[in-house]
Amino acid sequence: MLDRAPGHCLLALCVCMVAWPVQATAQTVLQGRVVEADTQAPIERANVLVRGANGRDGTSTDADGRFRMSLRPGEYVLEVSAVGYDGTRRTLTVEAGTARSVTITLAARDYSLNEIVVSDRRRVGADAVSTVQQVEYAAIESQDAADVSELAELVPATHVQTNSRGQTILYFRNAGDRQVGQFFDGALLNIPWDNRVNISLIPASVVEGMTVTKGAPSVRYGANVLGGAINFQSRTLDSEGQRTELKGALGTAEQRRASLTYLGRTQNWDYTAAVQYNERGNQPLAAGANLQNNQPLADRRVNTDRQMVSAFGRASRRLANGGQVAVSALHVDAAQGVAPEGNATDVQSRYWRYPLWQKSTVIASGQFPLGPRTSLRGAAWGSRFAQNIADYQSIEYTALNSVQEDRDLTAGLRLIGTQSLPAGTLTLALNGLTTRHHQTNIPYSNGTAGADSVSVYRQNIFSVGTEYETQLHPRVELTTGVSLDGTTTPETGPFPDRDPIYTWGMNTGIRVDAGTGWTVRGALGRKSRFPTMRELFGAAIGKFVPNPNLQPVSAWIGEAGVEYRKSRLYLGSTAFLNRVYDTIDKRTFQSGPNAGKEQRINLQGARIYGLETTMRWTPTEALVLDGSVTWSHPRGFTESGTQRLDEKPAWLGSGRLSYDLPFGLSVMGQGRYTGGVYARNEDNEFVTLPSSPSLILDARLSYALSEITSGIDGRIYVRGENLTDEAVFVGLGLPRPGRSFRVGVDLAF
Repeated sequence: MLDRAPGHCLLALCVCMVAWPVQATAQTVLQGRVVEADTQAPIERANVLVRGANGRDGTSTDADGRFRMSLRPGEYVLEVSAVGYDGTRRTLTVEAGTARSVTITLAARDYSLNEIVVSDRRRVGADAVSTVQQVEYAAIESQDAADVSELAELVPATHVQTNSRGQTILYFRNAGDRQVGQFFDGALLNIPWDNRVNISLIPASVVEGMTVTKGAPSVRYGANVLGGAINFQSRTLDSEGQRTELKGALGTAEQRRASLTYLGRTQNWDYTAAVQYNERGNQPLAAGANLQNNQPLADRRVNTDRQMVSAFGRASRRLANGGQVAVSALHVDAAQGVAPEGNATDVQSRYWRYPLWQKSTVIASGQFPLGPRTSLRGAAWGSRFAQNIADYQSIEYTALNSVQEDRDLTAGLRLIGTQSLPAGTLTLALNGLTTRHHQTNIPYSNGTAGADSVSVYRQNIFSVGTEYETQLHPRVELTTGVSLDGTTTPETGPFPDRDPIYTWGMNTGIRVDAGTGWTVRGALGRKSRFPTMRELFGAAIGKFVPNPNLQPVSAWIGEAGVEYRKSRLYLGSTAFLNRVYDTIDKRTFQSGPNAGKEQRINLQGARIYGLETTMRWTPTEALVLDGSVTWSHPRGFTESGTQRLDEKPAWLGSGRLSYDLPFGLSVMGQGRYTGGVYARNEDNEFVTLPSSPSLILDARLSYALSEITSGIDGRIYVRGENLTDEAVFVGLGLPRPGRSFRVGVDLAF
C-alpha cells in the first residue's frame, strides 16, 4: 500500500487541477458599498445576506462600507441591515463571468443600545446634550486586544494606569478614583467594595462596541458616576444567519491567546457563545526604565505574569409586540502577579500575587411597550466576586506574610420608564444595588497559617430620578433632570455603625443645530460619589489605616462644545470644568505608630478644567485618520492653597492612521502622547514622573484572507507595540511594558 500511495496522490492532484477551473468559472463576484442615505458616509459592520436557490451566504462591510462575495449565477434576494439604520431588501440577478457592483443606502433611525439605559443614534453623539462617544467594532477588531484595557486608547481624553495593587483602571478627563461607572450590557462591572474593577481581566473578545458618556451624566446611570460612564456592548448579529470566529495569537514575553465565538440569529432569536484563553509571562521592561529597587530581572518586569480564562453566553428573543427579553452570563477566572513599586524599599514595597480572581455575572434585561406612548426598559443582575491576595515576605515570592480572601455577592436593578408627552418625553429612572463583602485575613508564621480574622460588610445604594426632554424648536433640544441618591451600611465589621447618607443630583443641557453641519451644545450637572467600603474600612493587609469618617465626594460638572460634520470629516471641541468638593485623597504618616502607612482623607476639593478636541478624516476610501488632543489643568485645594493631583496628565494625545493597500493588505499606525504628569513621593512632595512627556508608537500589518479564499473570511496580522521601547511610568516605580511583538490569525466562517 505504501508503494501505491504516490500514484493515488498524483491522481487526486490531477483531478483537483481539472476540477478547480471548472468551479472557478462557475463563480462570479458581487461587490458593493453600503452608505448612509443622508451623508453618504460609509457604514461599517453592516450585515449583507444573500438568499438564492442554492442556499444563503453572508458577509459584513469593512471600515469603508465595502463588501465582496463570490456567487454562482442566478437570482438572489439581497438583504442589508445595520444597528441604528432601517434595513433594506433588493432582488438582483448575477450573470456568469460578469462582476456585479451595487450601492446600498440605509436611512438612520433611533435605537436603544443593549445597555438598556441609554438611547442614542448610531452616529456618535448625534443628538446628545453631553459628550457621547461610540467606538465601533471595526476599530475594536483592529486592536487585536486580549482585554478591554487595550481598547481604552480608542476613547479620547482617556488614560489607563495600573496601580500598585495591580489593578488596571481607566479615567476620563482626569476624573478622580472610583468616579467612572463601567457597565457590561447595562450591568455594573464595578465591584462595589472598591467601586472599580480591574479592566485588564475583562475579555475583549465578546465586546461589539463601547459607548462612553462624559460630562453631566443622565439620571439613568444612577449614583457614583460623576466621572463619566462606559458601557461595553456584547457581540450580536444584525441579520439572520450564523457566524463562527476562531482567533489565535503568539507573541514575545510568552503571549498566547485563543478565542472561539459563535453567533446566530433567527427570525425571533439571537444567541452568542464565546470562550477565550489568554496567557502571558512577565512583561518586557523598557531599556530606559532604570528602577532603584525590587527588580532582579534584567529585561522583564518581575511578577507581572497573568493567566485568564473566560466564557460568555447570551440569548434574546424579540416579542410580537415589539419588545425584547434577554439573558446573558459572563464568567472570568484569572490569576496574576503584582509588580512591586521599583522606587520603594524592601520594607515599603508590596510583594503580592492574586492566585485567585473570579467574577461571574448573570444579567436579565428587557424592553416592553406598554402603549403607543409608554415603554418600560430594565435590567436585573447578580454577580459573585472571589479574590485571594497573597502577601509575601520578599521578592522571591515563597514565604507568606498573610493571605486575604475576599468574597462578594451583589444584586442590582435598573428600571427606566418613558412616557411621550405632547411637548416632549418624560423619563423615570430607578437604580438599586445591594452588596455583601466577606473578608478573611489569615496570618502566616514560619509557613504556618494562624487564626483567621473574619469581617463582614454590607452596603445598599439607590437612586431615583426623572428627566424631561423637549424640542423647543426644530433645531433646539433641551434636557433637564433631577435625582435623589442614598446609601446605607447595615454591616460595618468591627467598626461603629454609620448613619445613612442622602444627596441630590441634577443635569440640564441644550443642543442647537446651527445648520450646514454645525452643532453647538452645553450641559451642567451635579453628582456625588459615596465612600466605598474599602475606603472606609479597608487596611490593604496593613498598608492603609482605615478612616470610617470619610464624607461623600460631590461635584459640579459643566461643558460646552461645538461640532462640525461632513460626509468625510468630523471635528469636535469641548471645554469642560469639574469643581469637586470633599475629594478623597491619601496621605502618608511620617511618624508615630503608623509611620510609612497611608490613610484616605477628605480634602477641601479639586478643580479640573480643560479642552478636548477630536478629529476624524477620510480623505480617500482607503485612508482614515483620526485623533484627539486633550489639555487639562488639575489642581487640589488645601488649607495653604492649591496643589497638583497625583498622576493626572496635563496633556493627552492620540493619533491613528489606517490605509488599505491593494491585494488585501492593510497598514495601521497609532501613537499616544502623555505629558505634564506629577506624582507624590514618600515625603508627600510632588515630583515629575521620569517619563513625562512620553510618546508610544504602535504599528500593525494585516492581510485579508478573502483574497485567496471565498469560503473563509478573516485575516492574518503582525503587530508591534511600543516600537521605540519607550520607558513610560504611570506612577513612581511603575513602568508600562516595553517593546513587544505579536502575530495572529482570525478566521470567520
